[in-house]
Amino acid sequence: MLRTLMDAMPIGCYVLRPDHTVLYWNPAAERLLGFSAEEMQGRRCVDMPLGCSFTDSSRIGSHCPAIIAYATGKPRTLEMFMRRKDGRDVLLRNTLVPLKDEAGTVRELVSFFVPLTEENYDQGLVKAIYETATRDPLTCLPGRKFMEVCLDEALEIYRRTAQPFAVLFADVNNFHDINNTYGHAVGDELLRAFGIALRQYGRKADRFCRWGGDEFVGLLHLKQPDDIKGAAQRFLKIASDCEVTENGQAISCRAAIGITVVREDDTIHTIVARADHYMYLAKKRKEDQIVTDFDFD
Repeated sequence: MLRTLMDAMPIGCYVLRPDHTVLYWNPAAERLLGFSAEEMQGRRCVDMPLGCSFTDSSRIGSHCPAIIAYATGKPRTLEMFMRRKDGRDVLLRNTLVPLKDEAGTVRELVSFFVPLTEENYDQGLVKAIYETATRDPLTCLPGRKFMEVCLDEALEIYRRTAQPFAVLFADVNNFHDINNTYGHAVGDELLRAFGIALRQYGRKADRFCRWGGDEFVGLLHLKQPDDIKGAAQRFLKIASDCEVTENGQAISCRAAIGITVVREDDTIHTIVARADHYMYLAKKRKEDQIVTDFDFD
């Protein structure tokens, strides 16, 4: 009877053993994530390419909600990302409910999950949801998932209209040394100041995110590819010096920045990877630690 009910549910549902083996995977889960019941049942979910991550983009590991639900015997609800079979990440609300035997021992776990965005939602609403869900409380910038949605949209517009854009990849130099020398509170303040500086030197249409750790990514809208020369000049101040004051002492660091313009065969991965590569080249410079496409012309 329970299986019949779950089969008919319009929301995703699966059943797990304590070792994460999937016992059941309903038709709605197949539709939402693209993996069939035959692919999932009998396998451990952690061995499948589900890409489970928290809304700040960090990978779900030892803090897996299933582990917590098993350990506490209490239902657990969270917002998280799971990866579809086609590689797209989906923002979900997942509720995991422990099923106990007569002795009170948790034998299985039932998951009910629903997407927080639907395919027929417009891209603007999707971005707004992702921006709110992934916002970093330290820098007040959205997270990596938001930027991936923005880049996906920018690539689609580029393919249809040839409207160029650029990706900026920035990294705070010697950040771990600053943390070790002055403490994490100072490191956090420096990251906050860096996030503010990005917004200050960017333009209104530009988008920025905290990609992870001390890495930041920006989407720069351009009228023409040559505009990245002006963008490099605007962000030169950040590359030269980013400073905070702690107990009357000025603590500064430099940042390395790579900026690249979209190319015809680009994907999100390739354009971000190229900007990241430029950033590492910029780190090797003694002055003006910004590298763009024009350094290779």
